[in-house]
Amino acid sequence: MKIYKFVNTLDISAILMQTVMWMILSIITFGLASPFFAYYFIRIIINHTEIHEIDN
Repeated sequence: MKIYKFVNTLDISAILMQTVMWMILSIITFGLASPFFAYYFIRIIINHTEIHEIDN
């Protein structure tokens, strides 16, 4: 049986930078960017996640 492991390659500085950018966008657009933040944040996490096979 093969065993798999999820590995996320996203670093904390990229997360903080994106969060600050989206907060600024939300302030500039009076909150209209807020619904898109959740979609973009989930998408960036999924795009930086890899599946590695673990040998026994």
